[in-house]
Amino acid sequence: MLLPPWSKRHIAQSTLDSESLLAPYSFSLIQSQLIARTLESNVITLSDLSHFLSLSLSLSLSQILARFIMGDSQYSFSLTTFSPSGKLVQIEHALTAVGSGQTSLGIKAANGVVIATEKKLPSILVDEASVQKIQLLTPNIGVVYSGMGPDFRVLVRKSRKQAEQYHRLYKEPIPVTQLVREVAAVMQEFTQSGGVRPFGVSLLVAGFDDNGPQLYQVDPSGSYFSWKASAMGKNVSNAKTFLEKRYTDDMELDDAVHTAILTLKEGFEGQISGKNIEIGIIGADKKFRVLTPAEIDDYLGEVE
Repeated sequence: MLLPPWSKRHIAQSTLDSESLLAPYSFSLIQSQLIARTLESNVITLSDLSHFLSLSLSLSLSQILARFIMGDSQYSFSLTTFSPSGKLVQIEHALTAVGSGQTSLGIKAANGVVIATEKKLPSILVDEASVQKIQLLTPNIGVVYSGMGPDFRVLVRKSRKQAEQYHRLYKEPIPVTQLVREVAAVMQEFTQSGGVRPFGVSLLVAGFDDNGPQLYQVDPSGSYFSWKASAMGKNVSNAKTFLEKRYTDDMELDDAVHTAILTLKEGFEGQISGKNIEIGIIGADKKFRVLTPAEIDDYLGEVE
């Protein structure tokens, strides 16, 4: 049975044995071999197939394979249609894009916030000064991303426009929470409209306003949460585990910078330096700034 490549489901293999799974069903040897080959070529979990077969005894073999292999994939090209399992598959694909991006993290200290990220260039010929992963939204709010850079630029532009409109109307800086809510609303709109796709990016927004230091993460679905410390990108599991062990509520800003550097070093490939990572900080002065490579090298010297 020849299947188009887009129908393949890349799911971890189950530990079940295919022979014991197919034994209760009256399949011929050739039919059983066909199912086995289909499982192997499409990387389908045997446990899922077992559940499907139990509901499909009246179907022919071809119907069983066709209906199961399609699964959620027949809904993966539609953003506005839920799959039978209750998922918007395009949002899951967007989260996959975030998960394959470079590692970024944020830490909220007692007197400020730190955000940091890897900055690996695609080629040594690229001018490193032209690549900036940490951006200012307002003088007291900064943001970093994991995922697709072009999508990030669109969100930065929309966020700055929203912040400026608020400032012109109320003559004061926009609160961090409100700006995060506006950005999340934009991302949510792109999960509920035809002819568009979700943003393939997650954001960590760091700010300091009248409510103190704040750190938010915004995902492609439009959901957002306040965090004490968070990470995203390809090394997210190790980074979050490390942060859970090292984080304390009374952590000072300098300690948070040291912890951010150590967290990045956990899964960093190659030699870490001020040229291949970016760090942004904001303290009680409510002025967000990106550290220079020389300042990052000084912090690196302190943690080594």
